[in-house]
Amino acid sequence: MRFSFLRSVVGLLSLLVFTTVLLQAQNFRGGINGTVTDPSGAVVPGATVEVVSTETGVTWKAVTSSAGEFEFQGMPIGKFVVTVTSAGFKTEKIQDVPVSAGTIYTLPVKLSITATAQTVEVSASALALDTTSTVQTTDIPSETVQDVPMNGRDFTQMIAVIPGYAGYSGGGYGSVNGTRPDM
Repeated sequence: MRFSFLRSVVGLLSLLVFTTVLLQAQNFRGGINGTVTDPSGAVVPGATVEVVSTETGVTWKAVTSSAGEFEFQGMPIGKFVVTVTSAGFKTEKIQDVPVSAGTIYTLPVKLSITATAQTVEVSASALALDTTSTVQTTDIPSETVQDVPMNGRDFTQMIAVIPGYAGYSGGGYGSVNGTRPDM
C-alpha cells in the first residue's frame, strides 16, 4: 500500500510538471521586426515605425536604432498595418502584415526619396552687370589716391589693390577680372 501511494504521488507530480512545461511552451502572441533602408541599401536610423491592429485599432510606435532596426514583441495574433516615416523620405505603408502565435514576422522596409521642390527667384532690377559695353574700368577718387600709404602713389602699385586684379603690380602687367594683360 505504501508503494502504491508513493507511486501515485510521483505520477501526480510528474503530470503536474509535464503540464506546466506544455503550458509555458504555448505562446498566444507574436511579433514584428525589421530593418529600414534607403534606395541605396543604407540603413535609416531615427525613422518612426507605427504598427496599427486592423481589428482593434490599437497602435504601437517605435524609432529605428542606429542600425535602422525596429522590433515589436508580445503582439496579439492578427493582421497589422505598418507605417514608416522619416524626414526626406516618402512615407511607406505596408498593409496586412500577419502576426502568428509564437513567431516573429521579419519585415524589411525600403524607403524612397521624396521629391524636393526648390524655387529660385531672380529679380532683373538687382543685376548690376553692364552687358552692352565692352569697357572695364575702375575709377579711384583723388582722395583715395592721396590717402594710400604707398611709396610715390604710383598708379601701377594701386592697381594691385583693386578687386579682381591678378598678376604683377610693378609696371602694370597683370589682368583685371580675367582680361589679357597685353591688350
